[in-house]
Amino acid sequence: MTFKRAFNKQEYQRRVALVKNRMESFGFDLLICQDPANMCWLTGFDGWSFYTP
Repeated sequence: MTFKRAFNKQEYQRRVALVKNRMESFGFDLLICQDPANMCWLTGFDGWSFYTP
């Protein structure tokens, strides 16, 4: 199986730095990211899935 990155390493580092800086400005030590859209933006992981009974 081939893995295709959503964006390059530099873009990932830019996004993480942006989030860390924003967290620091609010005094946050922890980020819980549950929304699939936010997880995808931050990490590139597409966690969307649909289940049918």
